[in-house]
Amino acid sequence: MLRRLSNSSILSILVGFSLFITILNPASNIAIAMKPPIGDNSQIIYQSYENATFIFYPYFEEITRGEDDLNLTMKFCYENITLIPDSNIYYNITNILDEKIFEEKVWVNTTAEFNRTIPWQTFNGQDDGNYTITAVANSTTTTSYNITTYFTLIVPDFGQVRMFFPSNPAFLIRNQDNQVSCVISNVGGTTVTNVSVTNEITKTGTVGSITRSYSIYNLEIAEGAFHEDIIGFYPDTYLYQKHSFTITYRTIGDPETLRVYLSDPIKIIVMPDIVVENFQLPINVTMGEKYIITTNINNSEEESLIIIPKIVCDQISFYDESAISIPKGNNIISISGTPLVDGASSLYFGFDLEWTTVSETKWYSILLFTQYQLIYIIPLEIPPIILHPGVFFGIVFSSLFIGLAYFSRDIILGIARRTRTTSSRIFPEVSYPLETVILDGSNIAWEEKNDSNKPQINNIESMINRLSRANFKKIITVADAALRYQIDEQKRLDRLVKEGAMKMLPARVDGDKFILRIAEEENAMIVSNDMFKEFRESTPWIDERRIPYTILDGEVYLHPTSVLPSIEIGSKENKERKENDNTFET
Repeated sequence: MLRRLSNSSILSILVGFSLFITILNPASNIAIAMKPPIGDNSQIIYQSYENATFIFYPYFEEITRGEDDLNLTMKFCYENITLIPDSNIYYNITNILDEKIFEEKVWVNTTAEFNRTIPWQTFNGQDDGNYTITAVANSTTTTSYNITTYFTLIVPDFGQVRMFFPSNPAFLIRNQDNQVSCVISNVGGTTVTNVSVTNEITKTGTVGSITRSYSIYNLEIAEGAFHEDIIGFYPDTYLYQKHSFTITYRTIGDPETLRVYLSDPIKIIVMPDIVVENFQLPINVTMGEKYIITTNINNSEEESLIIIPKIVCDQISFYDESAISIPKGNNIISISGTPLVDGASSLYFGFDLEWTTVSETKWYSILLFTQYQLIYIIPLEIPPIILHPGVFFGIVFSSLFIGLAYFSRDIILGIARRTRTTSSRIFPEVSYPLETVILDGSNIAWEEKNDSNKPQINNIESMINRLSRANFKKIITVADAALRYQIDEQKRLDRLVKEGAMKMLPARVDGDKFILRIAEEENAMIVSNDMFKEFRESTPWIDERRIPYTILDGEVYLHPTSVLPSIEIGSKENKERKENDNTFET
């Protein structure tokens, strides 16, 4: 029998026998790692975590009422200092009467220590003594951790005044009377009298005049009480300034002493009269050409203003346009870039407005919020090749034969394509009541699979692009961890995650549960064809917010919710457009 075996067969037997002996030998240094297959329902689990570290404490053990904010330090991570996904910290503060005066729930997304600040106004009117902080941290991969800590609130023996502005900074309108609310609070231990607000003592910022009006004088404020009033501002030009006011008062315990206090500064912002009237972000460009963004900006001020474009695109290199001077009048601005790699890419574009203060300090405000556009960089066309006449006619006759063989098939596909194009033109738009939307990335990717029966990243990009043209102001895309190993083009998915357009959930996190939780916290709609049947008893609003959809050959169609009727926008225009299209086709 051995004679019938080939040399390769004998070699395979010897190698297999050697590996078998190696595995049985405990002293062997060779380790064979068995990995589970990557499929729809399988995941690679690299490590299992159980223990965690929870740190929570106030930065100072004592704070003075009316003077100090309460600064808290928090940290929640695994013992090997790695991120705990899908975790949160809840804490509350109780006073000396065991009454809850503050509570907050924080979603944790960092492995480092981070701080939370409780403003001093929280403790106004509270008595001195020891206060209790109770904190609980938990996640889907750890048990709950509890911490109880304390701090002492000190109340000054004498009356003490503090003045602040609830709306800070205050955005004012030029050449109009603007009323700004202020609050004068007695944070001390006795009553204060003869409280008056006089002229401002400090003013910093850009050059510009503001006329002020106020009538605050001779107030009496008891311990822990406060007085609300109005200060008027009339700006005659655009500016950015900080104003503080001088407050004088006396206390019951020491009526002879006139005390002086400086109010909290108020930031006053009056935007220049400059408007981005329109902009154009091309959706495609060919390699070797320039990608050009054009913008129309109208500056109604007498002097030139500085704007700074914000452009992010991995596959296009833009020229250095760090600052652009915009003179008075209507300006058409062009920004050019060179494509580096062909294919689909994400483009983010916006404008900041730069101001220079009196002290040469630069201050920025948003002129145009960041816009998102999915673009396509087309490969460079190959130049024509001159063929021998015999080869040329051979290709021509072969093409004619193939064309005749598929003639009927092409007619059918052409009719279907025209029908699909016509239907997309007249498909009614649907408006939704909320401005935020959550995308079920895994569900969308699997909706229309490619020829290899894999989920497509193009589905997600098309959906994001479609929703960016809808009435939503905030788009959040999440997907299960397994999708990264199943998607047809992993690099494009990683690029979306890197650019912040998509969030990949950690392994073993229930994606449906997470989506419903975020939708409830963000007050958002959900784009998904998943019915979420197992969550309907605990989440009765699913039908009101779930947006079903259809993807046909990469075209996205949004449908109304089960309780929201569709609203056809511009039906007259759609009808005229349909008639024009039919006339053109005829």
